Amino acid sequence: MKSDTRKITEGAMIVAMIGAFLIIDRQMANVLSSQLSWLLSIPMIIYAAQCEWKYSWMVFLAVLIVSLMISPPQTIFYLFSALILGIIYGEGVRLKWHQNKLLLWTIVCTFISYLFSMYIFAGFFGYDLVATRNEFIEMLENVEIFKNLVVFFIDANTLFNVLDITSFFLVVIMESLCVHLLSHLIFIKLKMNVERIKIDLNFKYPKFLAVGGILSIFLILGLRCFQVNETVKFILAFFCLTLFIVNFIYGMIVIVSMRRLPKWSWVVLLILPPAWSFVMILGIIDGLTGGMIRKRGLYGQTRKF
Repeated sequence: MKSDTRKITEGAMIVAMIGAFLIIDRQMANVLSSQLSWLLSIPMIIYAAQCEWKYSWMVFLAVLIVSLMISPPQTIFYLFSALILGIIYGEGVRLKWHQNKLLLWTIVCTFISYLFSMYIFAGFFGYDLVATRNEFIEMLENVEIFKNLVVFFIDANTLFNVLDITSFFLVVIMESLCVHLLSHLIFIKLKMNVERIKIDLNFKYPKFLAVGGILSIFLILGLRCFQVNETVKFILAFFCLTLFIVNFIYGMIVIVSMRRLPKWSWVVLLILPPAWSFVMILGIIDGLTGGMIRKRGLYGQTRKF
């Protein structure tokens, strides 16, 4: 059991680390806090996982006081959200929560943070959502490739709404995974007694997602011939894009599971947009066949991270 002196000393180190980050961020015109604010939660996660909650809240208040002297309002909000996430996550680790529960709480906290910062506090932070939206839509309408190749059945307004919502959820999920996996790596390096993350490539992919992927292809082709109202366009576009992303991700998992393919092949497919449709179709085919392609190429049923 750590002594009170050591807990206070480690807490002071956390405050100093975050304070140094905020000073560097201020010199770089707040670029770090706007792009890498999730990193601020990592020190608090490590500290809260090893100390009681009362010490975590002491560090929380100390960091906020330091940030009030250094940072602008938007950075303080990002820092506040990151510290709250760190306390909840660290307390969950200390109480031996399951890894899925930890990831779920990370996603919830990140979702609330982005929801407030991007849509509710945008005006307060000096960000004009309406003007940005209109500029982006105008840009789409003036680019010829969007008229002929990319947008099959939706206009620029609907496309922007779909991309806005989809990118929002993708950013939330990816940032939550970064926090979760990086924290887990640090716990392992510190030799802390935590539940290991298990990666099982022998899972069962739901067939309804593969069927939905086929449905989305027919919807894209069919709606080019029929006129529907804007609400229906938006719903169907969001449905098609979501299923495309899900089946694309599964297609990449199938490719990674193939032994005979070079290890760099999935990177090439990931950076080549013309190959994305092929990857999606591969995911759909494997999903409909019950994972036949993936299971034949698996290099191991269960791997521990």
